[in-house]
Amino acid sequence: MKHSLRYIALLSAFALSALLTTTASPRDGRFGEKARTLRVNGKPAGESFAVSWKLILDSLELRPNGMMVFTPVVRDSLGHEATLRSVVVTGRRQHYVYLRNGLDNHPDAIEFQRRNGEQQTYSYHESIPLEEWMREAYVSVTRDTCGCEPIGSDPGTPFPVNPHLERRFVPAYLPPMVTEEPTISLQGKAYLDYPVNRTELYPDYHNNPAELRKIMQTIDTVRNNKNVEITHIGIHGYASPEGSYTNNIRLAKGRAATLKDYVMRQYDLPERIYEVQYTPEDWDGLDSMLVKSNLPEKEAILQIVRSDIPHDPRNDKIRFEYPETYRFILHSWYPYLRHADYTVSYKIRPMSDEEAAEILRTDPRLLSLNRMFRIANLYTPGSKEYNEVLATAVRIYPEDPVANVNAANVALRNGDLEAARRHLNKAGESREAVHARGVLALLEGKYDEARPLLKAAETAGVEGATENLRLLEEQTEEE
Repeated sequence: MKHSLRYIALLSAFALSALLTTTASPRDGRFGEKARTLRVNGKPAGESFAVSWKLILDSLELRPNGMMVFTPVVRDSLGHEATLRSVVVTGRRQHYVYLRNGLDNHPDAIEFQRRNGEQQTYSYHESIPLEEWMREAYVSVTRDTCGCEPIGSDPGTPFPVNPHLERRFVPAYLPPMVTEEPTISLQGKAYLDYPVNRTELYPDYHNNPAELRKIMQTIDTVRNNKNVEITHIGIHGYASPEGSYTNNIRLAKGRAATLKDYVMRQYDLPERIYEVQYTPEDWDGLDSMLVKSNLPEKEAILQIVRSDIPHDPRNDKIRFEYPETYRFILHSWYPYLRHADYTVSYKIRPMSDEEAAEILRTDPRLLSLNRMFRIANLYTPGSKEYNEVLATAVRIYPEDPVANVNAANVALRNGDLEAARRHLNKAGESREAVHARGVLALLEGKYDEARPLLKAAETAGVEGATENLRLLEEQTEEE
């Protein structure tokens, strides 16, 4: 029995020795070409931690009995560690050994047979339960050239899970065009109720107190500020399409006039600054409501609304051809087509940008976008004060492309990629907007999308694009 055991032990030692001597090593003649691991990436994904990388075997010459084991390892600086499923690359003969016996050290490994001389790649995607320490960890792929660590083992290059690229990229703010201070306006809509077929304005009628208060508050915002001068108050009255066009002219014109008279009685302002206009029937407003609706006859009614049919027959055509839908429109939408739009235009008195910065803190609505950009130029780009001005600018002027480009850069720096994406949807196609979209793709890990955008920005002369391209290449380096 002892002889049998000794014989088995000798056979096992011989087999292990043969395995070690026939496995490819990094510098073993034609069997020494290294396999490559590319784009090692680990990141939280919901309640899991996902690891991905690419194994390139194109130049690997592996002996028939050879084997290499690649194991992703997650580690942090405090000693936490976790491993994921290994990839075992086997030579032709070792492949069959593995199929029969498996591998004790890696029972759940992914086996991949090497066919020397052929181009072979394997894209790895595995995940493990997420632990909080993994968010600031490093991921590497260890390479074991014999499958029995630590002999012939290479720990691999560690890649940070969170490289904090948002702290390292170079932003490209869109320089504002600083011009003379323009006349600016505050605008709004009031939905005033009038008695049927009448033009008299009753301040206490239905919801009129709240609607009139909106107009007064807009005027008071400007009138009570010693730094501004009201230059124009515009009132534009609208009527809805039902009834005769001739009568709607009377209603729209008369109601706009009575609103102007009411406002004039509230303030000691010269009559010359008032301007009254009217639109007898607000077909544009009805068009807009239809476009946003899901009414079943939406498209057919839109064709009527946009046709050249005279006003009265146009309304009648909708009423006769779509009676149920017309009743809904008449009772639910037409009341909102009886409204008065108002604007309060003003100029800020001559003042320094430093003085205007005080107004920015108290009532930014009074400042033009141009003035806000001039205030931003008082501070260092990227500073807390600079970013606060840009955030205020896009809040007050949410549709302006320049404001959105600069706000996107602030959001990118803060790592708020969703906010950056929203701003870039309104940022236009300037070279700085293209650059910011490239940075967003970089921070999202969409490297193939980021590269052409950043290169286009570099070609266009955006300062910082070259540095951000270098940052991109760092993320795609081969291990």
